[in-house]
Amino acid sequence: MRSLQSLNLQPVLSTEGMRNIDAASKIFLAKKATSEPSEKNVVQSGYLLMQEAGLALFKFVQTKALEPIAIFVGGGNNGGDGLVLAKHLLQAGIKSTVFSLANTNKFKNEAKLALDDFLQVGGSLFDLKKIIEESKQASFLLHDGFKLIVDCMLGNGAKGELRPEFAATVQIINESRLPVIAADAPTGYDSSAHICNSDCIHAEETMLFGFPRLDAYAKEGGRAFGKVSVAPLKYPVEIIQQFDERVYLVTESAISQLLPERDEWGDKRVQGSLLIIAGSKNMSGAAALCTEAALRSGAGLVTLAVPQVIAPILQAKLSEPVFCSLSEAANNSGDGTAESSATDTGKCSENHDNFLNENRGTLQPEHIPALLKQAKHACAIAIGPGLSTSSETVQAVLELLPQLNVPTVIDADALNAIATLNDNGPTCDGAAIEYLHQLQSTAILTPHVREFARLFGKRPDDSFEIPSCLRALASSTNKVILLKGAPTYIASPDGNVYVIPVANSGMAKGGSGDVLTGIIVALLSQGLPTAEATVLGALLHQKSGRIAREELGAFGMLPSDVIKNLHKAF
Repeated sequence: MRSLQSLNLQPVLSTEGMRNIDAASKIFLAKKATSEPSEKNVVQSGYLLMQEAGLALFKFVQTKALEPIAIFVGGGNNGGDGLVLAKHLLQAGIKSTVFSLANTNKFKNEAKLALDDFLQVGGSLFDLKKIIEESKQASFLLHDGFKLIVDCMLGNGAKGELRPEFAATVQIINESRLPVIAADAPTGYDSSAHICNSDCIHAEETMLFGFPRLDAYAKEGGRAFGKVSVAPLKYPVEIIQQFDERVYLVTESAISQLLPERDEWGDKRVQGSLLIIAGSKNMSGAAALCTEAALRSGAGLVTLAVPQVIAPILQAKLSEPVFCSLSEAANNSGDGTAESSATDTGKCSENHDNFLNENRGTLQPEHIPALLKQAKHACAIAIGPGLSTSSETVQAVLELLPQLNVPTVIDADALNAIATLNDNGPTCDGAAIEYLHQLQSTAILTPHVREFARLFGKRPDDSFEIPSCLRALASSTNKVILLKGAPTYIASPDGNVYVIPVANSGMAKGGSGDVLTGIIVALLSQGLPTAEATVLGALLHQKSGRIAREELGAFGMLPSDVIKNLHKAF
């Protein structure tokens, strides 16, 4: 098992960061070539990076085996990338046509060098403005039999609404319904405001140059970018470090590097022993899903602590875990006061019955000694799935957590219990944050968007503010925070934020979070640090969900199907 720090993770850059690293790299490379770089040398260094990008785009397009290809270019550097692509296609004998929205005299700097090279090998540009004036229909694309479109018009440099000729071109491309590969960003996506304009290409695939950008994975841009790939460019390491924003993309390729090593000679406790505190009278399924996911994720010994009333249900369903049945005796110990009048006694009895009904079949403060006894033998603990939000359960959670001294996954109703401390509403320095900071054990919080709002306040509407928000919360609570959603964000107290680019509506179903908690606590019990266990758990969860969707579809798959495919994910 390797640490996250030792992995060669790709930093996720903002649009501004990408522009800055590009500009700084050109100057750096020019200085490396000559002590006093001229503007010409800087442009030449930029063209070397453009050639890398265009070659990567060519290799990507070549794999599609579709021709003829229509390449749409503007007069900027994104158009230059398209001209490098067109040159390689021409030399490879692959049929393509370049439609340009810019006259040849509008190409400057690196784009001008790309145009000169393209023309030198016999390439030519078709004036797209003229075609648009003659017909605003997609018929010319279909009439000429194009099979694939490559969008190299604006890239990530576009701001505001499109100019008329670009808007008309976007409409023509969208109306053609041909597959589109976008270079760096689909035309019509504003990479500064992070929004799709009224006219925007919705690409089937997008190739990003250099580094991942959150635009391609967040809700604001994901639909426009489609499936995303990243073409690394040879930016100097010194420059990369200078502009590293400490947000990193983590994909399934990291799973094999993060997996814990198995001890082939170790017994069940060596493989990881854990305690799950979950379930209540109406939510036994949450406990079952969490426990089975933990069992399928390598843990050697799993103990499930549940209210006595649902223990028989779960014992019939699950064969492998050890059960700790939490007695109902604590719920039945109260009675009325002897001094009360008959009327008062009746009211007291009615109130007591209501109290019992609310709390029967749920975690109670009186269960804490039994849980602490079980916790002594655990390497990790998960608490929260299906616990309920009864008053006694809230009290029990708040009293129990400070007494735990092993790594803990705090999920679902355990998070809701902590949120009740925010009497005046959640704030950045509220009681819930102070409570979490005071917990001595290392812990992982796994809220969905509503649980997050109860604990910390409303999640930023702008996806691009989420990493900095989570970074601050992880630091102030000294806990790892996993924010569920598409994409998934994980923030560590060390300041690093990890983005897992997943969007799978088939996993947007009750119980999916319980499965995730089971996977993460199993990895914790096997010795993984909190950040590594969280990232690896989320990766395995989404990979297994992807496999389940491929087999069953988004409509039909269930959280239990994610568990059934965990062995394939591992």
